[in-house]
Amino acid sequence: MSILYALQQEIANCLLADPFFASVPVLVEQPRDMTYELQAGIAAAGTWGVVMVPQAQVASPNAPGPILDPVEFAIRFRQNTPVSTGPGALDAAETALALLHLYRPPSVNEVLVAAPEALRRVTEPDVVTYEVRVRTQVCVSYTIPQVATPALSVAGSGFPLTVTVSCATTGAAIFYTLDGSAPVPRGPTASLYSGPFVVNATETLRARGWLAGYLASVEATEVVG
Repeated sequence: MSILYALQQEIANCLLADPFFASVPVLVEQPRDMTYELQAGIAAAGTWGVVMVPQAQVASPNAPGPILDPVEFAIRFRQNTPVSTGPGALDAAETALALLHLYRPPSVNEVLVAAPEALRRVTEPDVVTYEVRVRTQVCVSYTIPQVATPALSVAGSGFPLTVTVSCATTGAAIFYTLDGSAPVPRGPTASLYSGPFVVNATETLRARGWLAGYLASVEATEVVG
């Protein structure tokens, strides 16, 4: 689960934990099933809220992370007036703003604060809609995995020798050279490992693994023969 989606969920949970929202459903916007959720909200209650997909900016593009600042969340409260018997959209919006301002979600170290346009009326057909906006700062970090270092195995007591190369990272492409040059993918002296091969003289074997989405492996080197 992404950190921004986790924040959406935590905002919804913060509101739903308050007794005011016992009769006001709070949904989390997800484009793949939003139509169903909106229909369910309209059918279930006269007033309901939706934590919208957040918008984010990068104020410091050279900072490690990057740091998303601000990350702004909109929570829209819609009131279906023909069936509304409980709290209205404006009451729900004001209560949500009071609950969320200075709220610290569990997944980040920063608090939520009211955005400059914290509460506004939104024009939508057939419903009364008020929107609350809060913002925070999020540092997005991701650890890129690394392909495991290839393991080199030599079988035999004299020439020819059989060389086997293996890698613990499934799907990694292993390139190797026998002349001591760097095993660069598709390089003029590198070969893609496809199975055990035979060496008939002393060679310097160098091998390295690559896989999309991973850092290249540490190079494995061995004098064969």
